[in-house]
Amino acid sequence: MIHRRTVDMPASGLAGLRHWRHDLGAGLQVAMLWTPFSLGVALASGAPAIAGLISAIVAGLLFPLLGGSHVTVSGPAAALAPVLLWGMLLLGHGDLAAGYPLVLVAIVLTGVLQLLLSLLRAGQYAAMLPTTVVEAMLAAIGIMIILRQLPMLAGAPAMPSKSVLEAVSRLPVQLSQAQPQVLLIGLVSLALMFLLRKRLAVLARWIPAPIIVAGLGALAAWAFALPDAARIRMPDRLLDGLVLPAFGPLLSEPSLWPTLVLVVLTFTMIDGVESVASVKAVDKIDPWRRKSDANRTLRSMGVCNLVSGMLGGLTVIPNAVPSRANIDAGARTLWSNFYSGLFLLLFVLVLPGLLVRIPLAAIAAILIYIGWRLCEPALFLRMQAIGRDRLLVFVTTLVAILLSDLLIGMLIGVIVELLLLAYLLSPSLRHVLTGALDLSAVLTRLRGDLAGLFRSPVIRHRKEAQAGGTAHVLTMNSLVGFNLLPLERLLERMPEQDGLRLRFTESARIIDHTAVEFLETIEEAAAARGRPFSIEGREQWRPFSAHPLAARMREPNVEQEQIQGDERAQRLAAFAQRMGLSFSPARRAMINRRDFIYLRRGDQRELGNLVSGPWAGGQLRLFDYSHTAPPDYHVPHRHTLIEFEWPEGPQMADFVISPGHYLERYLVSLVELDQRARLPGYRCYGRAGEPAAEAALDALPAEAIRAAGPLYVELRGGLLLAFCPHRGLETEARMEALLAVATAFRALHHG
Repeated sequence: MIHRRTVDMPASGLAGLRHWRHDLGAGLQVAMLWTPFSLGVALASGAPAIAGLISAIVAGLLFPLLGGSHVTVSGPAAALAPVLLWGMLLLGHGDLAAGYPLVLVAIVLTGVLQLLLSLLRAGQYAAMLPTTVVEAMLAAIGIMIILRQLPMLAGAPAMPSKSVLEAVSRLPVQLSQAQPQVLLIGLVSLALMFLLRKRLAVLARWIPAPIIVAGLGALAAWAFALPDAARIRMPDRLLDGLVLPAFGPLLSEPSLWPTLVLVVLTFTMIDGVESVASVKAVDKIDPWRRKSDANRTLRSMGVCNLVSGMLGGLTVIPNAVPSRANIDAGARTLWSNFYSGLFLLLFVLVLPGLLVRIPLAAIAAILIYIGWRLCEPALFLRMQAIGRDRLLVFVTTLVAILLSDLLIGMLIGVIVELLLLAYLLSPSLRHVLTGALDLSAVLTRLRGDLAGLFRSPVIRHRKEAQAGGTAHVLTMNSLVGFNLLPLERLLERMPEQDGLRLRFTESARIIDHTAVEFLETIEEAAAARGRPFSIEGREQWRPFSAHPLAARMREPNVEQEQIQGDERAQRLAAFAQRMGLSFSPARRAMINRRDFIYLRRGDQRELGNLVSGPWAGGQLRLFDYSHTAPPDYHVPHRHTLIEFEWPEGPQMADFVISPGHYLERYLVSLVELDQRARLPGYRCYGRAGEPAAEAALDALPAEAIRAAGPLYVELRGGLLLAFCPHRGLETEARMEALLAVATAFRALHHG
């Protein structure tokens, strides 16, 4: 097995400066995205537009120096806009102008509290919050953003609301005062955001969609001669826009102190939860799968919030939206965030006259699109696919947040999660009615099961000798989001080269969705490092759904339901039988054990309808593969992939054949090779300093590739991966063409 990821991995810190060409280009694209994005977040928060740019600049210049992650971009977040607006209205008694300087004090104190929490290593505790509750929080924030930006989209008077219900009740009156020209600009801008999402414009590959929408909106505002009130307001000079925190008025008014404490605690909790969620999401799509340090990130955010608040900026957190754009632009280290901060500072100093031409309706369209991405129907469908239990927690938390506030709603979500676990772990009522268990035994058993949800899941830890080293065998109890932290700490203390076996006993009753995600992450990390890893005893677990991330329960007396494949599964079963291969319709997580570059990309990677077995003297795997990737992070992209491994022997050099510029930004560890016109329309990449890669191109089975293509082909020694990126799931005839490619490469290797 090949494990070169650590060799290719870009270094962090000062050593990462050598990747400046890649990071500089990514930083420019991120800065172009940040400009309208941060302006919009500030306006949605009820703050002056310049406040968003200040916080983005501060985060860009400081975060890379403080560290904590690798390609994560930090700055103001749309998810925090409703929270900031709530804080301003609360502290200012409904007056945004009065509340803004007071909220700056809360932001400064939030930074101080984050620094103290980082010293206590409290950043890791945010990960205990159930994944579904966090996703429901983000979906609720998306709905809040949409509701509060609709009036601005239509050019109607803005009336800040403390609650969602109040915002909904005011919408009819506000929309009745819409300005036709402004509404037209807003609707066209919104439509353009969705069209660019589908990549209908080649320009969108190099220039972020928000900057295109903002630029065209500025032209439309000029054409319609929109008044200043319908456009962004900016100070003539950056220093003129600085607002200092109002420490004096707060100190002189003790009646505001309880409210201030509530706001600071809310900011700290939401910041922490959103930061951990964003960092984890970005770590999953990092091509090198580098792991961020939660406590160091918390410390960095504390410093950034302290400085941002003192300069009149907004709260700062790691942000998933620009981070995804950063990775897709080819960023290799955190220095891309630093370059984006420099570019933003340059934009503010040199181009203030252009920023004031952007209409508020265009900014509202960008924010509504971001809000839609946080709560789109595909997210609800994904929750339902994972399991009805997830949909229940998700919808309950979402509704609770919308009807109350973020803090209370998330608390309700956690309580619902605990009640659901208690219900699932409770013995059946029939055991009490039939006398099999008395009530006291039921309560004792339930009390023990619930207490186990918060204790370390590791019952026993022992070491065993294995070939070439040591294996750590962990005997496990039930594993849920609330008791993951002790296991994670134990794994961090183990030498990375040692083997790991998790052995679930009969006392382990349940593994919830958050824990299943955690186990998948551990397995993926072990595969990347070549670490022996296995999970024993899970054959007795019954998944709540066919989804690979579904929760599982141990129910020995319940027969496992046999998977009945759909029409495609039945066709592929017949295809496998005709080819003399085996077939399995089961869906499972895709673990990138062979370290293919393509399989490092995206998130929610799954395979199903697996056709496998001996083929042409080697081992074949042909399967339907799905993953999420930019710009759609809830909608799966589906392809049919072939993996082929030939026997031991002389290995071909590593290289990639790609149709056109496909995946070019992810092939960061390779250099382009001269393919000598054997495959017109393709680009070939190999490792620098490996002349064998150049020689291998002369002997490529070009005819088979063209017949099945246009194909993406990746070779890692004796391993082959191929698929057509321009098509979805393949027909049986096209799969036979993929088999012909495997046969051709086997013949090339054999020769």
